[in-house]
Amino acid sequence: MTLADLGLDATAERAYRHCLRDKTMTAAGLAEALHLDRAETAGIVRELVRLGLVRQVDAQTFEGLDPAIALENLISLEIARLRDQVGRLDACRSRIGPLCEDFTAAAPRGTRPDVQHVQGLDRVREKLDELAFFARREIMGLQPSGPWSPETISAARPLDLRCLRRGVRMRTVVRAEILDDERTRSYLLDLCAHGAEVRTAEGGRLERLILFDRTVFVAPIDAEDSKRGAVVVSQPGQVANMVSLFERVWRQATPVGAADPTARAGLSTTEKQVLAILCQADKDELGAREMGVSVRTFRKHVADVMAKLGAANRFQTALLAKERGWI
Repeated sequence: MTLADLGLDATAERAYRHCLRDKTMTAAGLAEALHLDRAETAGIVRELVRLGLVRQVDAQTFEGLDPAIALENLISLEIARLRDQVGRLDACRSRIGPLCEDFTAAAPRGTRPDVQHVQGLDRVREKLDELAFFARREIMGLQPSGPWSPETISAARPLDLRCLRRGVRMRTVVRAEILDDERTRSYLLDLCAHGAEVRTAEGGRLERLILFDRTVFVAPIDAEDSKRGAVVVSQPGQVANMVSLFERVWRQATPVGAADPTARAGLSTTEKQVLAILCQADKDELGAREMGVSVRTFRKHVADVMAKLGAANRFQTALLAKERGWI
């Protein structure tokens, strides 16, 4: 970034630098030094005073301010300008509703049905992206499948984070076993760190469903084959039923990490087993036999768990694990 990025053109920067080298300066002296006419120089001086880079000493002379102070003044002015611009842009969102109403009113009767069929995975994803983009309050989802592929996570991450940054509440229920996949678990925990709410459900049937602002939902045409496409429903009665379904599943689901604190800690199945054995067996030979591995391998697993807990010995390892609810 240069001073031009802070609203200072090249000529004004030259004038300011000259003022720093010569502590007190007159407009006439500055005009002569920069080879400018006096009227142009007077305008530059007024601008430097406005930006807080120089100060008027008396009617004829002025001096350059300490760069640490001067640049802070420039940065503060630019931040204030950007905040004002962001505020004006954000206020433009209030126009979305009235414009959408005009668009809907102008559409011929029957062209915007309460139930739309969307064919093909690409078109379904485009529709979901569109609905998420316009969501303003809340997105609720039931996700029965998993684990999620790297491609799925890569595509979903920027969209999910964008919604969270806008202040959209995101609630998702997934199958408990999905947390066994390290990549999926890591992604869900990352979403939670950014403000999303994730719960897990065990047993029973979990339908695939995504609701946007409690006004529209998307569900697969065929629950057994999502490639066939999806239905997009905005009929108020059906939406209300789906909201009730989601809330019922949500109440019965477990917050991520609550049912299994080791999931939040990122423990593998082997590490969980090692912790359990440390509470029962006091000899490496017994622990190794319990796990069905060599003594050397068992000791390596114990060392890994101790390092993750920051424990100095095995007794402290078991103690810390119990304190954290890992065992």
